[in-house]
Amino acid sequence: MRLESRQHARGFTLIETIITLTVIAVLATMIFTYFGEAFLQSVTPVTRLKNAAALQRVMENITADYNVHPKWRSGTVYTNTNYVIPASFNGRYYKCTVAGTSGAIEPDWPLNSGATKADNTVTWTLTESVRLRVLLSLATLKTRIGDEGTDQDNSYGKYNVVRNRFTRFVSDTDQDADAGGANKILKVTLKNENGETQTALFVSD
Repeated sequence: MRLESRQHARGFTLIETIITLTVIAVLATMIFTYFGEAFLQSVTPVTRLKNAAALQRVMENITADYNVHPKWRSGTVYTNTNYVIPASFNGRYYKCTVAGTSGAIEPDWPLNSGATKADNTVTWTLTESVRLRVLLSLATLKTRIGDEGTDQDNSYGKYNVVRNRFTRFVSDTDQDADAGGANKILKVTLKNENGETQTALFVSD
């Protein structure tokens, strides 16, 4: 009679399993120690970029609320995508339909829809007969933005008001306040939750 030897597959022993888990735990601890902070902070730049973009949108919304279209300026290059309002506001806006450079003297603006006006090498067209709303006063804009030191969440967006006051410049130096009471320059500084700030000057003629 011939005896056959049989080999049975042997699994991991308990001690081998414990050693393997211990090695894995040590390696994981080392990796986390050296790279854990980097993993956790990897989303921070993206978050800061989103918050900075949101603050930029807030300032753009405030600017658009105050200044729907820029005022006409002499000696300025305009393209056929530009709109202006007269320096002496008449409640209407005009589209540049022929690109060029504006003249030294502001043209007499037409009031009939579709009418055109030559301005040096620029041609302006009144594309809308509907009157624009009256432009905001700086005092109204100041109220809408909110008080200094307050957190705001309104139609402009979400922001903290660092500065919102009338100022003046004397010898190109910001005086931080308009002691003369002319109230022609409104200085606005806003801050987001990351502490980043944006500053804008709103000027009235």
